[in-house]
Amino acid sequence: MTRCDGQDASDGSVSTVSVTVPGPWWTDLTYLVGRDLAPDGYLAPGVRVRVPVGAGSRVGVVVRSGERGAGDEYDGELRRVSEVVDERPILSDAMMKLLRWFCDAHLCGMGTAMKALLPSAFLRGEPFGAPGEPMLPRVGVVSFLYDSEDEARFERYARILSDGEPSLVIFPIHLAARRFHAYLADSPHMPMDLKERIFLFPRNGAKAEWAAWKKLMSGDGALIVVGGQSAAMAPLRGMARVIVEDESSHVWRTLRPPIHNVRGLLSYRARLEGASLLLGGRMPSPRAYMRLVSGGGAQSGARTGRKIFFVDLRMAYSPSIKGVMDSLAVSEPLVRETDLALASGEWAIWILDRRGYAGEIVCQECGAPVKCSRCGSAMRWESSPARVTCVSCGASAPLPEECPNCAGRLLSAHRPGLEALEPLARAAINSPAPIVSLEGDDERTRAAIEGARPGLILGTRAALALCDSVKVGLVGWIDADGEARSGEHDARVRAYSLIWESLWRGISSAGRRVILQTRRPGQDWQRGLAHGPQGWRTFWRDELKERRELSMPPFNSLVKIESNAPQIRVMAEKLEASGFECWSPDEPNAKSGTLWVRTKRLAELRRALEPYFQITRVRRGFPAVVVWHE
Repeated sequence: MTRCDGQDASDGSVSTVSVTVPGPWWTDLTYLVGRDLAPDGYLAPGVRVRVPVGAGSRVGVVVRSGERGAGDEYDGELRRVSEVVDERPILSDAMMKLLRWFCDAHLCGMGTAMKALLPSAFLRGEPFGAPGEPMLPRVGVVSFLYDSEDEARFERYARILSDGEPSLVIFPIHLAARRFHAYLADSPHMPMDLKERIFLFPRNGAKAEWAAWKKLMSGDGALIVVGGQSAAMAPLRGMARVIVEDESSHVWRTLRPPIHNVRGLLSYRARLEGASLLLGGRMPSPRAYMRLVSGGGAQSGARTGRKIFFVDLRMAYSPSIKGVMDSLAVSEPLVRETDLALASGEWAIWILDRRGYAGEIVCQECGAPVKCSRCGSAMRWESSPARVTCVSCGASAPLPEECPNCAGRLLSAHRPGLEALEPLARAAINSPAPIVSLEGDDERTRAAIEGARPGLILGTRAALALCDSVKVGLVGWIDADGEARSGEHDARVRAYSLIWESLWRGISSAGRRVILQTRRPGQDWQRGLAHGPQGWRTFWRDELKERRELSMPPFNSLVKIESNAPQIRVMAEKLEASGFECWSPDEPNAKSGTLWVRTKRLAELRRALEPYFQITRVRRGFPAVVVWHE
């Protein structure tokens, strides 16, 4: 048991509770609760309490009453609960089970799960009001709706939602949720009285999110909640249906720890609450595809009016770029189709998913790339001003004059980015139309584009969101191979789904052309792109065959563990002795280490890792763990 210094009581006037507080450890903390706070000596799981932790105090959630913390062996004095925040549980039994599932599925502690999934105000102890009575248990069903055209799917969703059943409709990004909310407001399929009970859950923001939670918990008339990922845990009363739109999108996977797939969270939540689950989008995720193959599902018929062109990069013009070793190709078909789109009053988008002037700086003497001193990720070169910026955490530093690894002065830039593409585009396009750069999700630039005359947009993959609001006649992928070049196991899936999205996304996508500049036109992962609205069947058939042979997700879980090198070596020895398949790609003299584990025994792996996540190790730090299930 975890030691909590304080005064004990021996007169029988107190009992014990196990409490989870926000923190990276996996340990529950045990406290005394007096009869003044709990007359019957019992606090129900799901009740918030304020407890002393170290020299301060935190708000936590009771997970057990009358029991000591899991794995607790300390027999000394315990500290007391300072305050009971809620009269009765705020978190339902289903919500508590969901948090426990999250911990097991993503190898983290309950405190980490609460911090990731619940509003920050919840964990500050702010008043919440009385929750509604629990609903009678139901048994939901799982169904699928895949149609390449957004308008066709939206119409089907509107028809389904018109029955008035309490429904949660979640999109991977809030912009798409806002668009669907507006669609429902104008839909002839939605009764007028029901339109007044559609609630758009706010985008991430502590105050707005907390206000939305309190509104929904009060039962204030909302029957349909539409939102982005921030609405995944929205407490909709009597929830009967969960619709997950664009469920194959890579955006469902969060960027901040604990890294997890929000789509999987929604699926398990629907199961726990007995709600029906509808998975929809332009193409299925791997698990959904396997269920479709085995049990059938809803797909669309053939659509016409869109074209995809493959351009061999070896035949394209690739001008040299000042200061960068690699080049960018601007092919004749790309320029011709761009001019045609602009002449027709349509927007054209060129996508290069690399910000800055160059995506990487490498030492020619030792071969090491320049990495971020804060997180160890690659640094890209920003030409104006001349700086390097971390592609992961955003940390910035002056452009180095020598290699941080060997002090060599022969540094070279590789993988040119959007800043290098802009002068090439201006020289190639024979049109007075504006050329706009859009790096990432810049709302101000996006708003300016929506109100301007059509032109050429140079952007990262986030620029595809403009297909929802402007008429895009052409999407050109400058380096389609680059989308599938990363070392992640799902890199090809991301590349295929992004290009598939660029072909079909938007209400006005009919007649759109997509150009792929690639070194293997129509080969490997690109097979199926030109096979019509269900071309993803060809892709998934080949992709899953290879994954099964390699025992990769979704057939096995893939776990990445990062810590200091000595601890990684010890951990690897213990896991291998327990029969786990693991490997480390690190150099022998590296200070930090990475350990990969491929397994179906996730519960056993959690038990093996528990000693590294005890609160007693807080001064030494905790390993970072990321789990992939698909």
